[in-house]
Amino acid sequence: MNYLKCSLSLIICLLFLTGCWDQNELDELSIVMGIGINIDKKGDLIVSYQVVNPTEVAPGITGAGGGKQPVFTVYEAKGRNLMEATRKASKQTSRRLFFAHARMLVFSEKLAKDSIYQALDMISRDPEVRSTIQVLIARGTTPSKILRTFTAIDKVTSDEVATILQISEKNWGENLQQDINEVLQSIINEGGEPLINGIRLNGDKELAVTAQNYEVGDPARIQLSGMGVFKDGKLKGWIDGPEARGILWVRGKLTSSAITVPCKGNKVGYSIEVVRSNTELSANTKSNEPSINITVYPEANIAEANCAVNLEKPSEILKIEKNFNAAIEKEIKKTIEAAQSFNSDVLGFGELLYRENPKKWRNVYKKEYRRIFPELKVNVHVDSRIRRSGIRTSPFLFEEKKEDPK
Repeated sequence: MNYLKCSLSLIICLLFLTGCWDQNELDELSIVMGIGINIDKKGDLIVSYQVVNPTEVAPGITGAGGGKQPVFTVYEAKGRNLMEATRKASKQTSRRLFFAHARMLVFSEKLAKDSIYQALDMISRDPEVRSTIQVLIARGTTPSKILRTFTAIDKVTSDEVATILQISEKNWGENLQQDINEVLQSIINEGGEPLINGIRLNGDKELAVTAQNYEVGDPARIQLSGMGVFKDGKLKGWIDGPEARGILWVRGKLTSSAITVPCKGNKVGYSIEVVRSNTELSANTKSNEPSINITVYPEANIAEANCAVNLEKPSEILKIEKNFNAAIEKEIKKTIEAAQSFNSDVLGFGELLYRENPKKWRNVYKKEYRRIFPELKVNVHVDSRIRRSGIRTSPFLFEEKKEDPK
């Protein structure tokens, strides 16, 4: 009897197992690696889709030979919204666009200045699109040209850009990886605004979109270019250079970089390699005019010394640390001034105030935040530690001076 009951239960369960009803065969899919979104004069979206050719990317796996066709192709379609454009693209391709491997979403500056909310809606709703897709803005060019550019190292542009973002954030710190989830989270955070990486095309733009680009000695190259500051979903301006690095200092996401510290009138001075850093943020909400405290704790090594100093003396190391602290404080303060000039809280101070005192945020700060943020008092303090000076104890300049009999 027990055996019959068990068998009957299994048979009933089988009725609800539908199998692979939604499976997709590889030869039926166009694998999209990058998406570009522009806007025309009528307000319609111009959407570009970078589709990889699997027979060229991995000929050994697909069983087909490589080298006869381009590594990728770009389809383009127009629509009043993103879904309409995506469906219209089916008139050009024999396979369904498949977005699960998309790594890059590029907006045009024109669209970014108009509004990114509409374009983000479908991308954020579609379960096929991964949340790790990186969001960027094309500066001085179009998303279509970025996606059509042939790169010298990685075969697919979207792969190269995603890797550049990762390497640049880790080693230089003027750009911060921003996937679609982080962009959306910054929009919904209390008082927050999104911050999106810029990307530009350097060199011969006509050569860039041909397969000969990576065959020449000086090809056109894709390069990260600053971070776009938004207000109410619209691009308001750019933060570039050391000011962009200040964003990572404030957010506590700077892992490594190189800071030049002048000494004794020498602008070249010291090159200080940051090896790790930690940031502590706190908010003072005792009064109706709040303030923010930022304390940064970098650890660094002396990578290069172009001053005649004796690095064996602790007093000299302390002087370098003092100048190093001042250089970082200057970067962070300029970053804060830039954000306040745009009246855009890309640094997350509003969220910090909310977490510190939710009741006061809702009753006092929130409704007045557009006035409060540009005038918000921010105290910056840097406390660095230089751990090593390399395998040499003194620069060549110091040794030469020491050997001089005069």
